[in-house]
Amino acid sequence: MDPYKVLGIPQSQVKHPSDLDKVRQRAKKLYKRYAGEQNKFQMKKVMEAFDMVKGNMKKIGEGAYKLLGRGRKERELDRHFNHQTKEIKKDRRVKKTLKQARRGEKRFHLPGDKERIPTFRRKRKRRRHMKIKKPNVDVLQGLQRLAAVLPQRTKFPKVVKLLYRWVKEYMNIDNREYIFRTLNDLTRLPFLAEDKEGRQDVICVFEYVLSYNTQWFDQDDKHRMLGRAWQMATVLWCQCFTDDAFTLSSTISKLTQAFALIEKHKPDVDAYLEEKQRRAAKHEAKLEAKLEAKEEKLEAKLEAKEEAVKENGKKMKLAEPVEPAAPNGHVDAKQEALSDGEDFFGGGCEDDDDDDDDDEMSEEEEGSDDEILSEEGKKKSKAKCIDLDSDAEVGGEISSEEEESVESVDVESSSEAEELESFVFPVPNAEESIMTLRKDFVQRCLFALFQNRGPLWARTKVDTFFQEVFYRRACLDKDQQTQVEAWQARIKVLQKESEHKVGEANNILESGRPVVDSREMRTNFDADSNSWASKQTFDSREKSGARHVIR
Repeated sequence: MDPYKVLGIPQSQVKHPSDLDKVRQRAKKLYKRYAGEQNKFQMKKVMEAFDMVKGNMKKIGEGAYKLLGRGRKERELDRHFNHQTKEIKKDRRVKKTLKQARRGEKRFHLPGDKERIPTFRRKRKRRRHMKIKKPNVDVLQGLQRLAAVLPQRTKFPKVVKLLYRWVKEYMNIDNREYIFRTLNDLTRLPFLAEDKEGRQDVICVFEYVLSYNTQWFDQDDKHRMLGRAWQMATVLWCQCFTDDAFTLSSTISKLTQAFALIEKHKPDVDAYLEEKQRRAAKHEAKLEAKLEAKEEKLEAKLEAKEEAVKENGKKMKLAEPVEPAAPNGHVDAKQEALSDGEDFFGGGCEDDDDDDDDDEMSEEEEGSDDEILSEEGKKKSKAKCIDLDSDAEVGGEISSEEEESVESVDVESSSEAEELESFVFPVPNAEESIMTLRKDFVQRCLFALFQNRGPLWARTKVDTFFQEVFYRRACLDKDQQTQVEAWQARIKVLQKESEHKVGEANNILESGRPVVDSREMRTNFDADSNSWASKQTFDSREKSGARHVIR
């Protein structure tokens, strides 16, 4: 038993008897701890370790501190020097003198020493600093904080550990929709499997959630496919980076089952995509028709507005009274002042006034054109239109119609979305989950396996799986099929260029190489009939070895 290892103190720190205080304090601390746990064996072990350290301090001349041996002459001198030392030490007078020397001699008192009155020491009261109590954080609030930090690449490995702790301690049936929402966002992170320790935490989180909510995931196909998609995007992807042969075999078998599931639901996915495209085309056609109808209405109203503006201008011209000139051709001074100050129809300059009227009318028309352009630019806005020609009623009608049309489009397009928004975590369709499963199968799992096919023990398993996927790639997307074909072509090139190992002699993927059959191997012994026996051949197809069948 190493006493220093038991006490947790390095031997290099215990060199002097004064260092025993540290050892004693450490031994007391460990003894109290084990006494609280009622571990008598460890208590006894601590005491033995302390006694051993204490004994080592008395043996200074041994071990690392061993002194050199004394010579013959030194031993003779020591014998003469230490002669009768025991008898001398037993003398009472010597004992008394040594005792007084230990206590010390009489002290001299300086003036003022005796007059000093001893006082008690003042106890200094230490201010107790109250620990600042941190505010209690709600369970969902804590999950929200974790979800906010999860997308950060550098902090992800540590936050996943906290998420796993939250899931084990606080997840229940009431708040599982919130954790489902967080986990669904977590599956989309591209750096999910970068860190080696983080991969294990991700596997623990999703396996615990999937096993804890087994009944929820087994309700119907929609929930079941969501669980399969999560498992593919996280657990199986992280397990593809394994360095264990057994784990790799089990992962490839699970991927094979998932690939069979993708093949099974391919018709449903194709029908769903066709229906989705048809709905999108129908929705776009509706929007275009509504926009065209809206533009036609706006053009008609704008034309009516222009006609109304022109009619108002003509009416204003006709409504102005024309004052007749005096019969004698003379005009009063007051009328002259009025005619000079007025803009329209002066007494002696009718031509100039007509030109001014034409200019002002052209300016009004230009202003109305600018207003039309500005209204066309603000079709999508919901604000009320303000016109300069006192046609606010028409603008109000246009804006109200725009709002009604936008609301109708939103209601029609979001009829299904209202049902999903009523839940915290809307479960996607089974077809959407299968499409996500197929995407993660190719882009994550197959890519990880292709990267990790380097070791010899993993190469044959990965190559066999890739060849099977290559033959059954029709259930994948076009881009995914192209990617699988490229991977398979690269694997074949690498197989031809690499050196053939002896352990791969009977590999089924290398059919071009001859298969070695041990039944065809014979050992020839030289004898009298060797020339005749060397000409004989045996049929290897016979079960019994065909010893008596000669071809």
